[in-house]
Amino acid sequence: MKTTIELVRHAKAHSRDRWWGRPDRERPLTDAGMDQARALAQVLPGAGDPIATLFSSPWVRCTQTLEPLADAMGVAVVDSDNLGEVINLPVHDGGDAWVTSAWLGGRALAFVDQVVEAHAGTRVVACSHGDVIPALVALVVGRDDLDLADVRCPKGGRFTLTFEGRRCTAAVHHPPPD
Repeated sequence: MKTTIELVRHAKAHSRDRWWGRPDRERPLTDAGMDQARALAQVLPGAGDPIATLFSSPWVRCTQTLEPLADAMGVAVVDSDNLGEVINLPVHDGGDAWVTSAWLGGRALAFVDQVVEAHAGTRVVACSHGDVIPALVALVVGRDDLDLADVRCPKGGRFTLTFEGRRCTAAVHHPPPD
């Protein structure tokens, strides 16, 4: 039974520099980011099987990315902390970035395993961040021996991950919509 996860990187958000002193979790999309979100809402429904569920990091820029799609579908976005970034990493690493990536990717992989089990045979959309998505895709590619050399994902871009059971059989990158 095929399960598809459209793994979307949030659209363009205000820069961290301009948001200084305020909670990063609340940093919103720019006008250009809202345009990207509306474009995704136009593209995603026609890019595969019907969409069953929308999941998002609870960070504002991710939920805003899926709001136009949720409105068009008449559904609510389901928040998942496992798709979010983290302010204070619970694993101490002495500053090594790979430990942060491993932790974020492992947490996101747990989300994927739950989705594949609970939503088997459906297509879901999940919105996350630029540090979470490459870590997750690299884990899936390594675990399931896929041929994918580049796991980077620009804002508003996505990976279509296709699963047969828990095994990912395809990972296809899509650039942001125009």
